[in-house]
Amino acid sequence: MEFIRLSLRLAGQYKNRLKAGMLLIFLQNASVLFGFFALFLAFHWMHEMTGTRLWAIFGVLFASFFFNFLTGWAKGGLSDGVFFGIFKDYRLAVGEKLKKAPMGYFAEQSLSRIMAAFTDVMKSLENYASMSIDFAVSGLSISVFLLIGMFGTHIKIGILTLICLMLIWLCVFFMIHLSKKEIVREHAAITKVNDALIDSIRGIPVLRSFPSANAGTVEEIHSQLKSASEELRHAKLHFEIVFVIASRAFTTVIHLSSLLVTLFSCYLYTKGEVLLPQALTVSAAGFMIFGGLKQLENAAVLMVKNPANMKYLDEVLDIPEIRDGAAEVMEQQDIVFDRVCFGYDPRKPVLNQLSFTIPQGSRTAIVGPSGSGKTTVINLISRFYDVNRGTISIGGRKIQDYKVEALLKNLSLVFQDVYLFQDTIENNIRFAKPEASHEEVVEAAKKARCHNFITALPDGYQTMVGEGGSSLSGGEKQRVSIARALLKDAPIILLDEATSSVDPENEAEILAAIEALSEGHTVISIAHRLSTVRRADQILVMDEGKLVQEGTHDDLMRQEGIYSAFIRARERAANWKLS
Repeated sequence: MEFIRLSLRLAGQYKNRLKAGMLLIFLQNASVLFGFFALFLAFHWMHEMTGTRLWAIFGVLFASFFFNFLTGWAKGGLSDGVFFGIFKDYRLAVGEKLKKAPMGYFAEQSLSRIMAAFTDVMKSLENYASMSIDFAVSGLSISVFLLIGMFGTHIKIGILTLICLMLIWLCVFFMIHLSKKEIVREHAAITKVNDALIDSIRGIPVLRSFPSANAGTVEEIHSQLKSASEELRHAKLHFEIVFVIASRAFTTVIHLSSLLVTLFSCYLYTKGEVLLPQALTVSAAGFMIFGGLKQLENAAVLMVKNPANMKYLDEVLDIPEIRDGAAEVMEQQDIVFDRVCFGYDPRKPVLNQLSFTIPQGSRTAIVGPSGSGKTTVINLISRFYDVNRGTISIGGRKIQDYKVEALLKNLSLVFQDVYLFQDTIENNIRFAKPEASHEEVVEAAKKARCHNFITALPDGYQTMVGEGGSSLSGGEKQRVSIARALLKDAPIILLDEATSSVDPENEAEILAAIEALSEGHTVISIAHRLSTVRRADQILVMDEGKLVQEGTHDDLMRQEGIYSAFIRARERAANWKLS
């Protein structure tokens, strides 16, 4: 009964209701004993039936039906649908944990697995969790009350019934063993389908860009989805075939058990060990009550499928939490890296003994070749990841000593790849400060140089943007994200290549917006554009996870090294033209 144990662990505030529901399911099947007794009375009085005796039999049957109805009604009110409440709370709890999860979690768990956990797996549990508990507890209680009735009739019949029930439950456990193998195969196939589907959807723009030149690649991508879908079909079909064979064998065992008990009771009657009413009662009750155990064949699958689904949730949604500090107030914003070592994979370090200081109120640009660790610096300051060794401090205090929420309140991040929610432009800007008035949103938009294009839209600030901001251009999305950062008004600004992928016209607007954003703040920018780097109070040059140069633009241009070579290459590229 592993699933019952897992369900009670997950139930939270619903645990007592779930326990009461299981008790009522167990008691509900006590009506078996009433029916058993009514049959005995009917066969015992069949030659001397009177009106009084008929009413007595009717009274026992009515008590059986009424008890069954009462316990079923109480169970329905207490625990039917309880798993919808359990998984509603579970989703909300997981959502809260996801908001605080380190980014490494999202690297380790594929999006397809997380989606499968929230959709297919949880939906299956909501629909079938209660059913599996009903089947299992009913099967157990029918077995118990059947034994009580049979032992009450004759000890030899009781012993034979016990042997038959042991054989029936042995078949159930065998089906559980078969189902375990099939469930693992099915989960693997579902993950493959989700992986292939996400890959196919994300690759649509590329596929459309190369309709004929890469026909082989296009076919290969589609064939992966077809292959994964076919594998899932085969997994489900194989499961059905295996289960149908096992369930037919299980049904045969039940029929043979009821037949065997009936024949044995008749044999005892011929030997004079039981009376005719007892033999007839055992024969009739055996066929009816043994038949009630057929639901165990469904329980055998569900009692495997549901625990397997719960374990899948535990594996995928076992979300580590970043350790929270206690400090809530950040009095200063000096940022210090002291011999920081870090790698997304501990075996492949990205930063190696990195040390530098960013004074409060200064503008710092970080430059270097691709893969040198620039974005990693931003990720570590934001505590998207924690360092492997060394320390990062802000205002003289380790960032781990701050509450994560307090730390992030003091940071505004503007990324190269901007994500906007499928909502109005105003709400996307207000996301940084939910209590902001419309006037505050407009003021932030004006400073970010996006007010004019917003008001030119059909619905102005109430214009809905597509998922991810798909209805806006790259430069427009970038300026909306800067408006969001301006509205937040955090003392530390982190810019991750905010102008690297925009055209010159948008670049001028974005640089003006960044200038407004940077005023009076500590700014750290990762930049490839010369126009962005020149404005910095200090420039940190990184290579292979180490700080190799440090200084102002003029200082570094007087040195031979990565920076001067980088600037000269940029200048040559800027002056390049068709001859």
